[in-house]
Amino acid sequence: MTVSEQRKMLSDWLAEWRLEKELPPPPQEDGAPSGDSRTEFGQSDSDKTIGATGAILRSGDIVLLPPDGKTSAARPVYVALLDAGQDGGWLCAPFSRFSTPATDGEYATGRNFDPIKVVCAWNSGRLPKAVLERGWLVEHLGAPDVKVLADYASGRRTELPASRRGPPILHPLDPRHEYVEEERCLWFDFQPAEEKAPSEWEVHEPSIGYAAEPPPDEPQH
Repeated sequence: MTVSEQRKMLSDWLAEWRLEKELPPPPQEDGAPSGDSRTEFGQSDSDKTIGATGAILRSGDIVLLPPDGKTSAARPVYVALLDAGQDGGWLCAPFSRFSTPATDGEYATGRNFDPIKVVCAWNSGRLPKAVLERGWLVEHLGAPDVKVLADYASGRRTELPASRRGPPILHPLDPRHEYVEEERCLWFDFQPAEEKAPSEWEVHEPSIGYAAEPPPDEPQH
């Protein structure tokens, strides 16, 4: 990917980020979560959950997680299943809430449906079977995509394909630092309050350097 292509991608991502920040938060009633992602995306029936249907999970399955916490109740959270564990849990990579890869740890799937356009491979973590069984099976990634993502998330691959990944974070004032911290909080939705987050939940982080460049608030042309 050329420098101009990276700048264009960063510009597109920043436009989405700024629009989200400018939008007012959805109204809440009596301290309730701001909407239910199950209803919004047509998955409101509890008898259609993975556990209720007895569906057999496979590598590449895309699951809409149950709205069990602050993040997953505020917006739909989708994950791609990458690698099965012996305990029935899965190594998963969540999808970005934006349609453009933000960092070189994010992977464009080429899908047309916005919620599953970009996988945050850098934010991969393990989810127990019980959590996944309360979710809904919605789509499936092909084997080539799964292999690339699983190799990256497990450390067998050091970089995602250049044509599919976003630009690296190069400046300490880059707004993507804030985005990365927000996305990390996703895992607290599915973590017992008394436990510390397991180290495997932070397999990869986006590449962060400190080159002497201006902040990317206004990408150069």
